[in-house]
Amino acid sequence: MLWIALHLPALSLQIAQRAGCEARPLVISDGPCARPIVFAANAAAREWGVKPGMPVAAARARARELLTLQREPNREAHALESLAGWAYQFTPCVAIQPAQGLLLEVESALRLHRGLARVLARIREEAWELGYHTAIGVAPTPAAAWLFAKARHAGRVPRTCTDLVQLPERLRDIPLALFDWPPDVIRTLAALGVIHIGHCLALPRDGFARRFGEALLGDLDRALGTVPDPRPYFAPPERFASGIEFDFEVTDATALLFPLTRLLKELEGFLRGRGAGVQAWSLTLAHAGRRTSRITLGFAAPERDAGRFTALARERLNRVAPPAPVIGIRIEADQLFPYAARSASWLPEPGQPSSEWLHLIDKLTARLGEEKAYRLQSHEDHRPERSVRRVSPKHRDRTPAVALPRAPRPLWLLALPRSLLTESGHPLCQGRLHLIAGPERIEAGWWDGEPIGRDYYVARNPHGETLWVYRDHRSAAGWYLHGIFA
Repeated sequence: MLWIALHLPALSLQIAQRAGCEARPLVISDGPCARPIVFAANAAAREWGVKPGMPVAAARARARELLTLQREPNREAHALESLAGWAYQFTPCVAIQPAQGLLLEVESALRLHRGLARVLARIREEAWELGYHTAIGVAPTPAAAWLFAKARHAGRVPRTCTDLVQLPERLRDIPLALFDWPPDVIRTLAALGVIHIGHCLALPRDGFARRFGEALLGDLDRALGTVPDPRPYFAPPERFASGIEFDFEVTDATALLFPLTRLLKELEGFLRGRGAGVQAWSLTLAHAGRRTSRITLGFAAPERDAGRFTALARERLNRVAPPAPVIGIRIEADQLFPYAARSASWLPEPGQPSSEWLHLIDKLTARLGEEKAYRLQSHEDHRPERSVRRVSPKHRDRTPAVALPRAPRPLWLLALPRSLLTESGHPLCQGRLHLIAGPERIEAGWWDGEPIGRDYYVARNPHGETLWVYRDHRSAAGWYLHGIFA
């Protein structure tokens, strides 16, 4: 087995900064309400001398305009679940390290991702695009990978280990302080000169277990891989939901694109892991006073590319103005569809619509509105004016397609048939019409009280225009123009 650990230092601070505003001094507070302490501080706050562990009152005395946010463990847990759904695209074996990061078992997926170096580069780059700063560790055991990731965050640069035989040597210089052991145990070991894992491994096992307990010895054994270390794997949900809260107000809708892009990249990773796409997703804008507004965007075919999502969102946001300042956004996708990746060949696939055509439809729908963009669908009715109906571009009808008549049909059908003059019984339209095809008799509509009885002809006038006309057996007017051929 081969594990990749993603350590997210100060996760609560990273969540608060995902909206992209980092200029103002910001701290995350924790501890009792009467005397909260600084749990994490951003770079702007650290420039004023604010440090983790400092009382919040002392931090406020040092930094001007300090913004303080309360730590929310439930929010951190939800963020890790969303990140695990994104990481599911790399491997189905994803485990959550509570409040700290993720563990990914990737050995079985390395061939799919074309090697360890490529998958590490993708994880590092895409996590950065999501707004997360990660420290990465690689080892044959999850505990060792986690220690390597924490050591990298602490300023050490441990060598990547992919061989279990080499693991004891690579772990030798890792500080014991990186274990989640009680502080008094770490201090006692340090007083004895036992600072690194190598020092600990040199001690007698029985004596170490009697003095410090079997649990700590078990942590060492799991890191070395001498005992099993099973991890519960994350199961992705059936729907996607994720959001970002701001510590400022946004009045310009286009300013929402930066945090929205991060959420849409998260959605893309989730869909890739599920092998799915979406035909619709919704954007909810949170306003002050618990007010919300909602925008829904749809696609002509299942899609999962974050770039396409962002392009449509930009089209829609350019057309709307938030009813009130926005303090948070949330995206949701409730219904997933199977997604078939389009061929990379420059030759078009038989029976497959062009992706550029589908993207044009999506863009027009987002810009003009769904009521202005539609497609035509054949309908089971012999009356020509009712044989085609308008449907949404993303409408998918599971009923079998209705076969079109073999007789010629014009592309342009008049909204209402136009009565024609006649001369000696012959129809006129900019001159006497010459009937070149027909008749085609259509008798229908008796079932709904709107019957017709017509003989249709293809006709040509002296100007060379080809028309679709009919003779109505139920009307005294006789002849009508119903369509024009291209």
